[in-house]
Amino acid sequence: MSAWQNDGGTEFTPRLIAVVAIVAILAIAMGFASGMYFGRSSAPDIQTLTDQARSTAKAITVDLAPAKPLYDKAVPAGTIENATDYADAQARIIHARANLTGSHTSLTALAPGTYARTVAAFDALVAAAGKPVTAAVFDRLFQATLDELAVLSGS
Repeated sequence: MSAWQNDGGTEFTPRLIAVVAIVAILAIAMGFASGMYFGRSSAPDIQTLTDQARSTAKAITVDLAPAKPLYDKAVPAGTIENATDYADAQARIIHARANLTGSHTSLTALAPGTYARTVAAFDALVAAAGKPVTAAVFDRLFQATLDELAVLSGS
């Protein structure tokens, strides 16, 4: 009598239960092994993720760069002399900060401590740009932000 023949009765024999259990275990093991193989082969490697995060940090630096000359021209002595340039500098800083926030996941994965310091530097710069400060104070905060972005981008 084979494992699949059952004397015409409706009961399950121990042999039938064992065969079904072994087949089920083998199917689960094969599914797990193929899932691990295809999952690992399609995942991006750490170098790719690092390059993407660094590229993002460099792009944020490029977005931020025009804000300094605009601010220096608009607020040379701590008072607003050119409202249009002042608003443009503020908008560029806020836009760069929004890009930093939008890239939170990839940049935090790259360097969590550096990302936190970059956010703190940006927040200080945003606060300074929100009210007119002297060019020296703005330059110091701007440079601190650029320094943190350089560390984040690996430059």
